[in-house]
Amino acid sequence: MLQTTTLPGRPRVVALLALVVALALSLASVLVAPAAQAATWSLTGSGGGTTTAATGKSLTVRYLKSGQPVRGATVTLQRKAGTSWVKVRTVRTGSTGRVSTTVKPTASTTYRFRTSHATSGGVTVLVVPVRFAISGSGSGHGVGMAQWGAYEQSRSGRTAAQILGYYYPGTTVSTANDPRTTLDVQVLGPPSDSRTTTVLAVGSGAWRLMDPAGAVVASGGAAEKVTVGVAPSGVTAKVTKGGATTKSVSARSSLTYEWSGTRNYQPTGTRAVATVAGAQGTYRNGRLVVTKRSDRPNVVNQVVINTEYLYGLDEMPSGWGASSNRGAAALEAQAVAARNYAIVEKVKGLKSTCGCHVYDDTRSQHYTGWKKQGGSWGSAWVAAVDATVQDGTVTVLRDAEGGFAETPYFASTGSAGGRRGTATNTEVFGTAALPYLAHVADTYSAKAPGNPYLTWSDSITQATARSVFGLASVRSIAVTSRWSSGQIKTLTATSAMGTKVSRTKTADGWRTTLGVRASWVGSLSGRSS
Repeated sequence: MLQTTTLPGRPRVVALLALVVALALSLASVLVAPAAQAATWSLTGSGGGTTTAATGKSLTVRYLKSGQPVRGATVTLQRKAGTSWVKVRTVRTGSTGRVSTTVKPTASTTYRFRTSHATSGGVTVLVVPVRFAISGSGSGHGVGMAQWGAYEQSRSGRTAAQILGYYYPGTTVSTANDPRTTLDVQVLGPPSDSRTTTVLAVGSGAWRLMDPAGAVVASGGAAEKVTVGVAPSGVTAKVTKGGATTKSVSARSSLTYEWSGTRNYQPTGTRAVATVAGAQGTYRNGRLVVTKRSDRPNVVNQVVINTEYLYGLDEMPSGWGASSNRGAAALEAQAVAARNYAIVEKVKGLKSTCGCHVYDDTRSQHYTGWKKQGGSWGSAWVAAVDATVQDGTVTVLRDAEGGFAETPYFASTGSAGGRRGTATNTEVFGTAALPYLAHVADTYSAKAPGNPYLTWSDSITQATARSVFGLASVRSIAVTSRWSSGQIKTLTATSAMGTKVSRTKTADGWRTTLGVRASWVGSLSGRSS
């Protein structure tokens, strides 16, 4: 058998060595054990975007510790000012670790949320104007004769022929035969009026109502009123006196209302003035023809084109013709320009929409009938019209080929972009160029006393700007090109994000798009309210 010998003291040494090894191993195990994981804090902000100064923007922050919501914590909202961060307010988180707060910056601003443990990234709120203030001058489309300029030229001693030659260069003041033909002027009806009945009446004198064959179907005086309506086969009438019906007239394709003191009925009788409920004018001359259009009564005043129609045309202040104002030549020039317009429309024929040659408003020329003729200084206007009527002829304006010149006119030229004057018809309407509707420098309008259109201001909303340019937001709008008259040609908009969009239109296209008096616009400036 194998025998083991043990030296004296050896077991103690072995035991001591074993203890040392055990302690070393224990210490090594302590040194390599993983440390406890540190807590992580996070702040996440959101809610940036585009707004206006008048509309608040909600910002939201979420506060987490090691992925878990921190409830009831105080969080500071800061805004950036230059290179520094400035406290705005403190907020307290809710049960989900979230909290929202509303800001209303007046300019684009970057925000962040901060606690002692964490800071969020920046959240930017881009501010765009609530509206754009428009500074402009002038009034109207800008083609042809400027009425305030014509007034000043008259005051300066120029004649009607000189005024017309100035604003319609290349035309000739001439004459035309006066056949005393009539013009049909719509004074009530579609598409601008939606009423299904109207009332015809006179303040004095007598009236009669006739069918299409000329037969009298009703008559009366100031005490009787005629209510006109529509039926499937035409127009109907009901005569009332003191509120009681005295006669009913069945449907006819048309009904004609005439009154005393006119060329049509009792010329030497009482000079009556007819009224039409809902119409803007009253009518001393002509007669009223009622038909059915779009299931509504359509009322037309038939008046002699060269006199009766012009007598009732309210396009220039009659008082300019007073001797103290020295504007009679301007009124005469207006009468000729208005006559040319009416003749051209007469030649075109009746419009199907109204059974008329012209409307009584700015779609054609502003016609109020007796309100103009019999109104303040109406006699001065009538005298100006009569000054353009000779024995068997009338004064007209002819183009280089001898035809009737087209004679648009407007209130006043303006000034923008260092330019002033009238505009070409192509620039304003987009129509084929006419040589006599050219750009003419006009300093007269600005010199005319009392001209209310030397400067004006208006505005469009942010919503309108977005619609015009097709942008989600509009930060600024600039005039980037102009027509020869100084009117707007191109506008360029810049979005909150810096995107640029340009739009080019005719001058009158911009006037109607922006809803302003004229497109002599100097600037469009953003406003916060």
